[in-house]
Amino acid sequence: MTNNGKIKQDKILTAIVGSYPKPKNIYSKSGRELLDTLGFSFGEIEKKIGNKAFKKRLNKACLAAIRDQNIAGIDFITDGEERRSHYVFHILKGLNGLDFKNLKSVPYRGGIFQRDVPVVSDSIKYKKPILINEFKFTKKHAETTPKIGLPGPSTVVDCVADEFYRGDLEKMAFDYAQAIHHEVESLIEEGCRVIQFDDPVLLRFPDRAKKWGLKALEKCFNGLESKATYIVHICCGYPNKPLEAKGIRYKANADYYHDVLSWLADSKIDIVSIEGAQSKLDLSVLPSIGKKTVMLGVLDVGKEKVESVDWLTRRGKEALKYLPPKQLILGPDCGMLELSRESAKQKLKNLALATKVLNGEVI
Repeated sequence: MTNNGKIKQDKILTAIVGSYPKPKNIYSKSGRELLDTLGFSFGEIEKKIGNKAFKKRLNKACLAAIRDQNIAGIDFITDGEERRSHYVFHILKGLNGLDFKNLKSVPYRGGIFQRDVPVVSDSIKYKKPILINEFKFTKKHAETTPKIGLPGPSTVVDCVADEFYRGDLEKMAFDYAQAIHHEVESLIEEGCRVIQFDDPVLLRFPDRAKKWGLKALEKCFNGLESKATYIVHICCGYPNKPLEAKGIRYKANADYYHDVLSWLADSKIDIVSIEGAQSKLDLSVLPSIGKKTVMLGVLDVGKEKVESVDWLTRRGKEALKYLPPKQLILGPDCGMLELSRESAKQKLKNLALATKVLNGEVI
C-alpha cells in the first residue's frame, strides 16, 4: 500500500480521524464533558485505582478501538487516542516551555470559548519521544495501515496562554513546528508512514493560515516529505449541542474551505481531511484541492443515528462527480469520542461496506 513512504492509492479508502469513544471505566463522564474540560478531568479514575491498573484499562480500550476498526475493514487505523486526555495537551505535556500546573483562563477560538489552559512560560522545545509506544501498539494490532495524529501549529497557539512570545503567534507556531519535527523523525524511524496534523484553526482563521499557518505546518515535516504520507485535518469544530440549544454559532465557516483547499493544493501536504456531514458541505468545492487527496467526512460524529449504507453510497457517488477514486478517502467529520461505542462501530461498518459498493467490490 505504500510506495517509498507514500500511500499508493488506486481506489476509495476509509479512515477514522483520530479519537474513538472512551469507555466509562476510563472516563466516567461523557465525551462532551471531556472536551469541555479540555481533558483536565481525565485521570479521575486513575487516582482511585492506581496508575498500573489504569494503564491496563487504557491498553484494553485501545485494543478494543483497533479491533472495531479491523472488523469493519477500515484502511487507516488509530488506537482511538484512548490514552489521550486531549488531542493537543497530551502532546504539549511532552514538550518543554509549557506550565500545566498554573493554568490561566483565556478566550480562544475567536473568543467563543473561555477556558483554563496551560501557560507558555518559555520557548517551546523538544524533550524526548512522546508517541512512539502508542504507535508501536497500534502497529502491532492493526490489520491495515496504522496512523498517528499530532496537533498542528495554528491550533496549538490558539489554545494556550502566551506569557513568553509577547503575542508573536507566528514565532510560537514555528518553534512548536521545529520541536514536533523531532517527533515526526522519531515516528518515521519507528516505521510510521501516515502522520496526521490536527489543525482545525487553519479553517477558522484563513488570513492567518495564508500568512504563516501553512508554512508552519510544512515546517513540521520539512525535509521528510518523501518518508511518509502527511494528512492535515481541518474540520469546522466538534459538535456542541449545549451551544446549539442556545443558538450560539461556534463552528468555523465552511465557506472558507474553497480558499484553504486551494492553498493546500500547492502545499506539501498529501491528504486534507474535511468536515462534510454535519455542515452538509456542498461538494462542488472538492476540485479546489487540485491533485491532492480529500478525506471527506460523511459520518456525523454529533449524532448517534447511524448513516445507512445507501445514504453513504449516494454521498460517495456525489463526491465522485468531482474527484476520481484515487483522490478520495471517506471517514467521520472529526473524532468519534462523543458517540457511544455501539453507534461508532456500526457507523464504521456501514462506511466500509458503502466504500466497497463504490469500489465495485460488492453489489
